[in-house]
Amino acid sequence: MKPQAPVLPRRIGVWSLALLSMLALGISSFNFSAQASPKNILLIIADDYGADSSSLYNSTNNGASLPPTPNIVSLVSSGVVFSRAVSYPVCSPTRSCLLTGQYGFRTGIGDVIDNGPSLTASVWTLPRSFTNAAPAYAFAQFGKWHLNLNANSPRNVGGWTNFAGSLAGAIANYTNWSKTINGTTTAGNTNYATTDLVNDATNWISARGTNAWFAWIAFNAPHTPLHFPPQNLCPSYPLSTLTNSVRQFNAMIEAMDTEIGRLLSVVDRANTHIIFLGDNGSINSVIQPPYPASRSKNTLYEGGTHVPLIISSPLVASPNRTNATPANMVDIFPTILELAGTSVAAAVPATNKIDGQSLVPALTGTNALARYGYTEQFGTSGPTAANAGRAIFDSRYKLIAFSTGVNEFYDLQNDPYESTNLLAGTLTTEQSNYYNSLKFRLYGYSTNTGAFIASSAWTNNQFSCTLTQAASYTLWRCDDVTTAFWSQVTTAVATTNGSSVTLKDVSPPAGRAFYSVVK
Repeated sequence: MKPQAPVLPRRIGVWSLALLSMLALGISSFNFSAQASPKNILLIIADDYGADSSSLYNSTNNGASLPPTPNIVSLVSSGVVFSRAVSYPVCSPTRSCLLTGQYGFRTGIGDVIDNGPSLTASVWTLPRSFTNAAPAYAFAQFGKWHLNLNANSPRNVGGWTNFAGSLAGAIANYTNWSKTINGTTTAGNTNYATTDLVNDATNWISARGTNAWFAWIAFNAPHTPLHFPPQNLCPSYPLSTLTNSVRQFNAMIEAMDTEIGRLLSVVDRANTHIIFLGDNGSINSVIQPPYPASRSKNTLYEGGTHVPLIISSPLVASPNRTNATPANMVDIFPTILELAGTSVAAAVPATNKIDGQSLVPALTGTNALARYGYTEQFGTSGPTAANAGRAIFDSRYKLIAFSTGVNEFYDLQNDPYESTNLLAGTLTTEQSNYYNSLKFRLYGYSTNTGAFIASSAWTNNQFSCTLTQAASYTLWRCDDVTTAFWSQVTTAVATTNGSSVTLKDVSPPAGRAFYSVVK
């Protein structure tokens, strides 16, 4: 599958100039007018739960030891498993994407907030969208927040009318932790955190009656501290056998799944859209083979960013299937709005750029959608610093561009666990095309407004354009924006004259070409 062009060009005779500033990410428009009444929406997040730990994504044939999760798996009977879902390598930016529909390069949240800035009230959030365009819904969040440590921030920043849970990235002890309820924090909560969360959520959901609701359920599990859950919640793991971290981690997952079963017991499944996902990959001490421990949480590799994503919905066509659409965490925002019967256009101010694309077309249709997966890591400090960079993939190839200037390139179809960096050898023509195309596409994921082109010309069989900024720009070329690959014009000549710079393609191809200038 060849990548789509990021922008439509502006014609200049038989030559065309395409100026790339950011990717134009479209929003689908499924018609929900036939719905008699709005359906409930349940968003469930598991903490540090990567694809490696799920039987829907991994296998004991690979040497993995996987916990039973019958309640999570039950969602598939009425849903879709997204096999190529990508998160951030750590939790805060993933949660920010879900809440805002924007990537970290827009919100400033590209690392855990402990190492960088917190989310602020200046952003537009899902709850505000519901207030604006779906007033029939009641909405609430339960569990982990970790986007701002102020006790009132779930309401003042997030926009939630009801919040009960924990503020920080981890609780100190699952049976002795600080709980915040609508701005008031109380220490010493001794209820098992996984159970306490479901108690709050089921009570709130049951109180809604027949009224529509949207609930965000954010488990702390199976995030550290690893421990021995109550035995009744993890019968597959007798306490006497929990002798290592992997078994403790698996027991925590089974305990979470058991409580998810209790949560689902109060949900009208025929009248509810349910989204389940992990916020990032598993930690290195428990990540399951064949994922290597060195490529787990805190890294841009698959072990750090490949997460479960299941969407169960009465809208799903041909349920109990897998879809290979690259699914980004920002996509959840427009997906939820569309499932609520509204849209980004109706719910979000026009001044707020939403990066996500609704996944509803992958629910109502069975084809994989031609999209790109993207993730990033700012690496402010701590374990993320050495792994800072950005990653992008299409239906087959993945490019990781580290902040150090080092790039790695993988064929995920033949090498899903990224054991062979193709750049260490000689690329085939096809690999080279995809590598260059992904490099070009990566430029679009930024707030850079792009170069201002003062003029362009076709003179003496050579193309040139003059920019009004004497900055480090590169010239890229493509012979057909709808079907072909972009590649950098490595032979381009740059001439600086005061505050302007002219880029010239001295060896253009025969026929037509399209150009982009990127920084």
